[in-house]
Amino acid sequence: MATVLALDKDPLQLELLTVLLRRDGHRVLAAQDARTTMELLQQHSVDLVTVETAGQQDGVRLCQRLRQLNPWTPLMIVSEDGAEDHVVRGLTSAADDYITKPYAPRELLARVRALLRRSTLNRGSASHEDSIAIGEVKLDQQHMAVVVNGTRVSLTPRELSLLRAFMENPDRVLTRDQLMELAWGDGFVATRKAVDVYVLRLRKKIRPYLSGDFYVRSLRGFGYVFSGSLLRTLDTGVPQARPSAASAATVSGWTAGAGR
Repeated sequence: MATVLALDKDPLQLELLTVLLRRDGHRVLAAQDARTTMELLQQHSVDLVTVETAGQQDGVRLCQRLRQLNPWTPLMIVSEDGAEDHVVRGLTSAADDYITKPYAPRELLARVRALLRRSTLNRGSASHEDSIAIGEVKLDQQHMAVVVNGTRVSLTPRELSLLRAFMENPDRVLTRDQLMELAWGDGFVATRKAVDVYVLRLRKKIRPYLSGDFYVRSLRGFGYVFSGSLLRTLDTGVPQARPSAASAATVSGWTAGAGR
């Protein structure tokens, strides 16, 4: 049984969300304000947090505070504001996923299950490979930690999954669709723009600790490539021809055009 901390200032909406989650087999801690949310998070072991932001800046700031307090707990925004700029602002602040009101109960529960499943897989990934090291970046999967040039960098579960997908496929051009599948699985429902947002977050968090540039490069019209020989070639400053469709389709027979 997973424990979900749900925040919504509207008591009726909070009750509806609580009922939905409990019927799905989850234990629910309910809060109507930021102070109660922070207190519950400090007093209980929580597997996931949902935050209704109401499109307000204080909701975004709360997400940032929650992430600082517990960087490994999945965080989902439930928002009445469906505007793209608000969604992106929420994602870049701290959230791992979002859903806008009015939402279909099945979709919300599917997203909750996907976040919990991904978080569990991240914690258990040590059995696959304890650590991956490429250049100055080391991913310690046993402790869910990323160390860059000797400095530990805090990443959200989704950022961690994305970095692992990159590091497990070095020198390969990955489309946005491929990255969503490799990092977050079929349960993650979002636009390809979300991948760009998460890559931007990785760059902002990791770049300050690198002696050189960040390892993920964007290849316009194809997707992204992480580190290794291809990146070193791109870093030389010599003009490069665009990768051929054949070279871009290097992962399990996928076509590069799928990432557009």
